[in-house]
Amino acid sequence: MDYGLYIHLPYCRSLCPYCAFAKAPLHHAEPERLLAALAREWELARTEAPEAWRAARPRTVFVGGGTPTALDPATLRGFLDWTRIAIGGAVREWTVEANPEGLSDEKLAILRAGGVDRLSLGVQSLEPAVLRVLGRIHTAKRALDALDRARAAGFVNLSADLMAGVPGETAEGFDDGLERLIARGVTHVSLYALQVEPGTPLHAKAARGAFEPLPDDAAAERYEAAGRILERSGFRRYEVASWAKPGFESRHNEGYWIRRPYLGLGPGAHSFDGRRRWGNVEQVTRYYETLEAGELPRLQTFEVGEEAAHEEVVFLGLRRARGVRRTAVTQAAPKTAASWLRWAEDAGAVRAGRGRVRPTEHGLMTAVETVAELFAREAAMPQADGARADRGAC
Repeated sequence: MDYGLYIHLPYCRSLCPYCAFAKAPLHHAEPERLLAALAREWELARTEAPEAWRAARPRTVFVGGGTPTALDPATLRGFLDWTRIAIGGAVREWTVEANPEGLSDEKLAILRAGGVDRLSLGVQSLEPAVLRVLGRIHTAKRALDALDRARAAGFVNLSADLMAGVPGETAEGFDDGLERLIARGVTHVSLYALQVEPGTPLHAKAARGAFEPLPDDAAAERYEAAGRILERSGFRRYEVASWAKPGFESRHNEGYWIRRPYLGLGPGAHSFDGRRRWGNVEQVTRYYETLEAGELPRLQTFEVGEEAAHEEVVFLGLRRARGVRRTAVTQAAPKTAASWLRWAEDAGAVRAGRGRVRPTEHGLMTAVETVAELFAREAAMPQADGARADRGAC
């Protein structure tokens, strides 16, 4: 059985005010405790997993955070050595997230020697005003220098994360920054609209009126501009927030969209075995203590029933340029699939062929709303003979 392995390393040199992921300041790091906890979770998770899972090896590995490269060189090397031994063989893609300020030549060499073949760099922006709002501690020069050194170290599969809709952002600065990243050799770009998440310092700042995000249409304009610039440079948009040059799509992230099973290790990590989803506790110390007591640090587990699985296929699939099979829409919404397809095509959100339903560029931007309309229609439709007509139409 193919599956993806996600490992969450929670430590950061600086805690960004917008980040809602499980994290802790680097000066609180307990490297030996971290590695011991991850090893213990790996053992326990595989022991209780289905036999097919235990016998398989991960197809992809993604190490996120936090900032994995914030770890000191010795700890980073030890982590990669353990991971390589634990998974027991080559994987098809091994990604590590990095921030520009902690990416030394020594750490780049350790990553390469450890089997990492894909680097995801948290650039976020090359505009100084935006970096200040986001609490980033690197400069544009440092980000570009990190990309240059990564390429010199032998990394070809290079991804850059960017944010849109941040106060201080300008259309000219955004476009120029993207052009500069492309010129530096990135092969993949992920673009995310700024979200003010509850529980973050940015949310508290917004609540007291000291921070106001840009309107949604500003982020939409950046997405449109990004698409034009990237497509001119040979990139293809393959999911709602990501563009890649052919062959450089994130195999690990694509696994999420097609519901391939994945195992998550570390505080706040999530997992899916094909029929159940679960998440780990987020508080770092509690994560350690639970494993040290010989228990898995799971916060919640829930079964994904047949109806929910059909809905997930459509919800996730319409976030990909490939879309979904037409029959998947019928399975998810047997009573209203045909009428919804007509509505979605008229709205310019999808193109529905005989075999597949694919989102348009507009549809990728409005995927959440488009799919919500499908399920709202289905929930509102009484059980009637119209269900049979819609099944036949699709």
